[in-house]
Amino acid sequence: MFSRVLPYTFLGLAPLLLSCSESSSLFGSKSSPCSLMTATDAEGALGEPVQDGTLTDPTTCIFKAKRNDGNSVTVQLDESPGKERRTWFNKERLRRDSHLIPGLGDGAVRIDSSPTLSRLTFMHKDAVVTVILASTRQQQLGESVTQLGRAAAARYGASSTATLPPSATTSAAASASTHIPSRGAQTETVVSPAQVTLTHTRSTPADIQAGPKKAASFDPTSLVGTWHTHVTRGTTQHDMLLIIQPNLKWSLSSMMQFDGILNAEAGLWSLERANTFKGLGWKGTYRKTIPNSFASTGSVQATWKRLSIDQNPTLIPAELWKLRREATSVPVFQLKTVDPDLVGQWEGSGTYAGGSAAFVWAIKPSAATDLLIVDTFRGTVQTKEGIPQLRPIQKQQQRVSIIAFHDHGFTTSDGKTNLRWTKVLPESTEDHQL
Repeated sequence: MFSRVLPYTFLGLAPLLLSCSESSSLFGSKSSPCSLMTATDAEGALGEPVQDGTLTDPTTCIFKAKRNDGNSVTVQLDESPGKERRTWFNKERLRRDSHLIPGLGDGAVRIDSSPTLSRLTFMHKDAVVTVILASTRQQQLGESVTQLGRAAAARYGASSTATLPPSATTSAAASASTHIPSRGAQTETVVSPAQVTLTHTRSTPADIQAGPKKAASFDPTSLVGTWHTHVTRGTTQHDMLLIIQPNLKWSLSSMMQFDGILNAEAGLWSLERANTFKGLGWKGTYRKTIPNSFASTGSVQATWKRLSIDQNPTLIPAELWKLRREATSVPVFQLKTVDPDLVGQWEGSGTYAGGSAAFVWAIKPSAATDLLIVDTFRGTVQTKEGIPQLRPIQKQQQRVSIIAFHDHGFTTSDGKTNLRWTKVLPESTEDHQL
């Protein structure tokens, strides 16, 4: 994700360990990396007998398996002066494939490079410690390297828990995160707000300008407000709105907007989306009920109520409605038929891709159409081991945590997708007609 080359950017590849001649001029270490790990630790992680740790250079200690020296545990310690590594470390933990680990130094990040290689890096003051686990036998590399990282941090004095004695074994494995079940087959990837993850980070020196700023302590009132971010998947932008109330209850809404060409006649409807492969769209049936109302089935199942001109919908947050883009005029090259009773702007609630959602559907006589889809999740702000989390009401959904604070907002991550949230100010939004 980042191309800047620093000595520690090679830590993810065990074969690229620095040689003694290179490291002697680049690094200066006050401690031995072999003092941060024991053969017992390495043996427990690899699940097989290991050789004693060997210094390959002043900053690198390696524990090789006795039968297969390709399976190994490597510890690297960089205590050389300079501030560049903090900039690099901030970028590492904002990677899409990063996993943030709490309780280690000023922050820790784990990168699972492949099924046979995993590394964990943490910062403590101005030092960087990296533990690399390479094994073709061990299947739980992520959990195992996290255990090794906690052991190394305890011996280095960078753990928030009690310090381990040199002979102690590694700590218990970190608990696995949960995931949202799939909504089923669909033509568009739905980015659910519950896929976002948040983690708390510790204080950093005030003179460090690069990278996001970290909070010294968690103040729940700092999260109260309305926050916005967006992410693009394919040709679709997802606008996301997070509202946190003073009582620390929150709602998280995600809005997708589609335009295309509608064919609606004799109770059947189909929507061919613009800017997609031919044939990609939705379809179903519709039934008129009472005046100014109808019901749809199929890809979008909802009950619809007509909105008058200039009337704002009531089923989606006003701030999210203001963030929609201007209605587009999609060229209609084929003869399409639109039931005159469906022309207008409609608001509805129902299901999309197996989950509940709210909708706004603008249908023009020309067959051009715009469709907004908004799904919403709710929960409360809580803390666990000092880390603030947005916990959803639905137990099957993943918790949400904060990784860094910055001016007028914060950054969140689920280990795969990082999102930068900014505060929505009333004077910064303008109303637009869909």
